[in-house]
Amino acid sequence: MGHSVGIDYATVSVMFGVGLVMLWLLLAGYSVKSLSADALLSLTGHLRTPPEPWLENALRNAFAEFDRELAAILHDRCNPVWPVEGPWAQPAGSVDPESDAS
Repeated sequence: MGHSVGIDYATVSVMFGVGLVMLWLLLAGYSVKSLSADALLSLTGHLRTPPEPWLENALRNAFAEFDRELAAILHDRCNPVWPVEGPWAQPAGSVDPESDAS
């Protein structure tokens, strides 16, 4: 009957499950609006607790040290060229803006 009516039974069962969960939450006294707002704020990070100051300082110092070391390693590299391997690898030709391609 699903093929003749055009209904996917998996979708119906998922929607039925969501409806049952919402009904259960409403009967238990929860506000679906506040729960969804709290879930959205938690996902976006607005309800996240701030990190401990000692942990934040330790991470900042570690990343600053890593940045200094990386800058020292990459000091002489302003335009890196990645090695290309394989039979299709050919050197890039120069483009002359004065030449006409036609």
